[in-house]
Amino acid sequence: MAEAPFKVLGWCTDRKVIYYQHRQTGQIAYITPSAQATPLLKLAPAGFWESQYPGRLGTDWVTAASKVIESANKRGVFALDRVRGRGVWMDGTQVVWHLGDRLEVDGKQVGLIDHQSSYHYQRLPRLDIDPATAPLSDAEGALILQAVKAMGWSTPVDHLHLLGWVMLANVGGALDKRPVLQITCGFGQGKTYTLTVVIQPLLAGLAICESNSSEAAIRQTLNTDTLPALIDESEGEDQHKREGHLKLARLSFDGRATSRGTTYGKALTYAVRSSMALVGINAVIADPAGRSRTVVVGRQQLPQEQWGPVDRKLRELVTVKTGAMLVRRCVTHLPTLQANVATFRRVVEAQLPAGAAARAGDTYGALLAGAHLLLSTAQVDEAQALDWMDRVGWDAAAALGVDAAPEQSAAAEGAQCLAKLLSHEEQWRTADPEYGTGRITIRELLQLARSPSGADEAEQARTALGRRGIKATDHALVIANNAQLLAAIYNNTKWRSGGHVERLRDLPGADAAGPHHFKAMGTHKATTVPWAAAGF
Repeated sequence: MAEAPFKVLGWCTDRKVIYYQHRQTGQIAYITPSAQATPLLKLAPAGFWESQYPGRLGTDWVTAASKVIESANKRGVFALDRVRGRGVWMDGTQVVWHLGDRLEVDGKQVGLIDHQSSYHYQRLPRLDIDPATAPLSDAEGALILQAVKAMGWSTPVDHLHLLGWVMLANVGGALDKRPVLQITCGFGQGKTYTLTVVIQPLLAGLAICESNSSEAAIRQTLNTDTLPALIDESEGEDQHKREGHLKLARLSFDGRATSRGTTYGKALTYAVRSSMALVGINAVIADPAGRSRTVVVGRQQLPQEQWGPVDRKLRELVTVKTGAMLVRRCVTHLPTLQANVATFRRVVEAQLPAGAAARAGDTYGALLAGAHLLLSTAQVDEAQALDWMDRVGWDAAAALGVDAAPEQSAAAEGAQCLAKLLSHEEQWRTADPEYGTGRITIRELLQLARSPSGADEAEQARTALGRRGIKATDHALVIANNAQLLAAIYNNTKWRSGGHVERLRDLPGADAAGPHHFKAMGTHKATTVPWAAAGF
């Protein structure tokens, strides 16, 4: 019997359709079984059916359909979650690189339909990369590290974290954990440059790039792919969209499947195994659990005379061609990377302060293993990993910062909650240009309210603050617990509905207070925050 130009994959769960994969196109689709010719012609041309199932008056379509149904019965139920898109995967012990129109399995080219596996790799648009590209050398990796290090960073290890993320992102689908990268810096300080000149080329131009997109749009764009996802303009101003990005990042960290209800009565189940990078100016991660999955890096601007040579060197070294060589290095040495991730995780866990999130070991261990792969393809033991970390200047307490201990994490979240309040702007009428023309922040109103001069203006400031449930006393800042008074400030944040109360009390010296009178709004229970803790 001639080889069929299709492969029957099995039934859907309610036995209404049969899934198949076409040998020529590599695409996965389905038919509704029927004794008519039309469904079967999707699987193979008329000549195939006529030669295999001849009848007195042409093709015996009943027998042909029966054979297809019999094949589906043998295969059982086809699970859509066994379909894999483009990117790098582990298939048992094999490294599978899905290039869109073909596979590379353990370094050898294999047809999409010819790979023997319980997973199914369907044809998708071809990735613009040549798998025969030579891998990046250790020396070339060292040059990239030095060039990126010279860009100017908020901390001495930010460049290691960023490059470690890039190395992991190239093979994200094959990893157990995928740390999230958050790039945060002020306007005009280089976040877009970092994204377009450094990260995108080092990912060989293969990343999915989204700007100000919703979680659903990003998830649907990725579909079954495990290509890296770069999400620009992930800003705190749009709290709903920002929470969606953080949810997607949380799901991608360990790749677990999740389900949601649909209007047609069946749950939609999906899993995300792409490495995520979020980019934004006002991009707070208030949840300590979210921060333990995320590494935050920030840029620090260099003087122009220093920046010129750095920029020229980066543009010379960091190209899409370099990125293709980097991807090739990651795929070729994936087993070494996986082994080193486990080793670095144990070393990092041994350095974590008591009470620190255990997940931080997964996050920073993976990032360090990725950065190490940029410089060396050697598999290391714990002593060698620790020695390398000492040489590059990585220390857990310094790298984790306020996330090192839970009480510090709580205080950090309290500080973020307070910062949101202090930066909120109100309408204000004043002749003094020092305080703006028409709008003024809560912080500026508090400065006015505490001012010994300008009695009329100070009284106006106290009234404006009182309408928001805020009061300035001699010793502390007083904030009402009543959520309605602070709705304009916290409504679209995770501290809405009174959530600000507990977070503010995490600040040093903050405490519950009895009833306080707020100008124009009456008496309410409140929370006091010492002026020092509030930054005054």
